[in-house]
Amino acid sequence: MGLTDFWMRRTAPALTARDALVDQIEQALRDLGWLQGPVGAPRHVDSPFGIDEMPFEHWLVQVFLPRLQEARRDGQWPPQSQVSVAAVRNLDGQDECQPLLHLLAQLDHDINTGGAPARNRP
Repeated sequence: MGLTDFWMRRTAPALTARDALVDQIEQALRDLGWLQGPVGAPRHVDSPFGIDEMPFEHWLVQVFLPRLQEARRDGQWPPQSQVSVAAVRNLDGQDECQPLLHLLAQLDHDINTGGAPARNRP
């Protein structure tokens, strides 16, 4: 390893658990066939979760994921998140969505607890 490689490894930001979740959520949306191609700029919506404007799946791809990527890039995360609650309400009964629902619940927990690890429950 040369000096440049060594320096790049020492100065490159470490991939955090939250960064990994963002990538996994994007992949889950791709696996469901809801996202193809690059993630665009966030679409503007006037209603919570875009409920009055588009199907929830579209909101996840056109609003949520782009905003999530902006938050990761800028380091400006919301103080709390309840996206998994909305996702369960909107995607309940769709077994193929279970991996996505699990990831969204992990993200909510990570944001709502400031990145504290989940406690083991008896």
